[in-house]
Amino acid sequence: MLSDAEMRERMSKGWRAGLPETVCGNGSLRSNSKLSRTALPQWCSQYDIRSVCDAGAGDMHFVRGVAWSVQYQAFDLCPCVEDVQPLDITTQLLPFCDAILCRMVLNHLDEPRILMALERFRSSAKYLIATQFNGEDLPQRSPQFTRLDMRKPPYSLGEPLEAVQDGSEDICRLALWKL
Repeated sequence: MLSDAEMRERMSKGWRAGLPETVCGNGSLRSNSKLSRTALPQWCSQYDIRSVCDAGAGDMHFVRGVAWSVQYQAFDLCPCVEDVQPLDITTQLLPFCDAILCRMVLNHLDEPRILMALERFRSSAKYLIATQFNGEDLPQRSPQFTRLDMRKPPYSLGEPLEAVQDGSEDICRLALWKL
């Protein structure tokens, strides 16, 4: 497991890849998040989700393109815009809400920290909306990003209630689970 200092260093650097729209990486590009931005308001309506805590809001580029009517609060380990509050999802509880949005975040953590975050999420929300990768032969963990199958152990979230392709990879989904 990375030390807290190493994790903060990794996350504070972000993906600052010089993208024209966002510092948060390819997943936040409008072209790569269109289906997710369309699905979120539909899911909120269908499952009576009225409040959302975004656990990893980054620069809020992605979420600013979502046309929903929810009480929204933004959090990040290393906030990069003023509307985002600092919070470590592995050691701190989010305020109670109907759903936690944790898009393209858990994939940057090591396994012990993912499990710590999931434990805290269960204390704060009824639903989790997070990144899910489908596939039998998902690539192994890299230092920066892992394609996680949240359905299987050790995460064991089971089949999601809803899922939509998210990003440019066919195997990447934004998924909704009841916690």
